[in-house]
Amino acid sequence: MTTKSRSFLTVLTLLAAGAPALLSAQGTMHSQSKAVDADIALRASTLGIGLEVGKLFIPHVGARVGINFGSLSRTSSRSNISYDANIKFKAATALLDFYPKGRGSFHVTGGLATNPLSIKGTGQPTGGNFTINSHTYTAAQVGTLSLDGKFAGVGPYLGLGFGTAARKGGRLKFVFDLGAVLGSAKLTLAASGSSSNAQLATDLAAQQAKTQKDIDKIAKVYPVVSLGVAYHF
Repeated sequence: MTTKSRSFLTVLTLLAAGAPALLSAQGTMHSQSKAVDADIALRASTLGIGLEVGKLFIPHVGARVGINFGSLSRTSSRSNISYDANIKFKAATALLDFYPKGRGSFHVTGGLATNPLSIKGTGQPTGGNFTINSHTYTAAQVGTLSLDGKFAGVGPYLGLGFGTAARKGGRLKFVFDLGAVLGSAKLTLAASGSSSNAQLATDLAAQQAKTQKDIDKIAKVYPVVSLGVAYHF
């Protein structure tokens, strides 16, 4: 066998040995190029039931936007007044995730969230008469007593969690977030009878200020706990 023939056979042998690795690498590159690193998630949280879209832009940074809805009713008592309240959730979020490990799951989050919830309630006396700012009024004097509460239009959000839009493994993944929207709720008390009763109007304003002060002491943030499942593209 000539020297040229032996060299040609040697090249063929090397190519045959390296072909599987080359094909595997090409397959991996093709698979990575098809991964768009985006997801859509269905979540249940203290913001309501929500739908969220996420995108990983670079290995350490991703973004999410979401919308949440929901409502519930409950009865709450304060002093001698029982309130039948309706709570509505309608919050939108725009969040930026930072991943300490590139394409990892754990993230630290910052962003914005709109008003997490609003409350509307109607008050009834539990003992026959209303006591407002330490003064007693009959139901006829007060008329309809209403309560309105809501958070600021937009507030900063801070949190952390697990979940990423990066396409790794299966398409379905569980996601979890824990955080808070900064800002306290603002309360308004009103009574239909206050328009013709100056003392009642004064007492309502004083009672509202006292209650608002209590709220500001214990509720300076709105806690957010979110659990869901995400589909990756």
